[in-house]
Amino acid sequence: MKIENSVSSQVSGELQVVFKHQDYGDHTLKLEGQGHMFSEHGVFHITPKYRELDGHRYYMAIKFRTDIEVGKTYTLDRNDEPVRAHLEIDGINGDKYASGTFRLSKGGQYPEGEFKLFEEGVFSAEGTFATFALKA
Repeated sequence: MKIENSVSSQVSGELQVVFKHQDYGDHTLKLEGQGHMFSEHGVFHITPKYRELDGHRYYMAIKFRTDIEVGKTYTLDRNDEPVRAHLEIDGINGDKYASGTFRLSKGGQYPEGEFKLFEEGVFSAEGTFATFALKA
């Protein structure tokens, strides 16, 4: 049995996110290295997933097609096709699609960019990411 395009391509990178909540303040997450960004089947994933910061549990995930235009600001509105994001705080189930904006400053195999996401008007996340090849 032959399986094509089933291998995910993990990259190393830097991710900086500031989570903002009107009642809980701002909390910064900085990640470097492997495990939170990868490309698979023409889609790039930024997945710091669940992170505990100052007593609150934040969740964020962004995925975008690898062929999107560099330099264009994409508006995320519910089920936007080229870019999707999910944002949660303290495990509260709600809308599975965050609103906001997403922009690539560099495309290709090792993308770079920025994002501003928000959920329900009280919770947001904004940040930047940069990727590079894994060191052998």
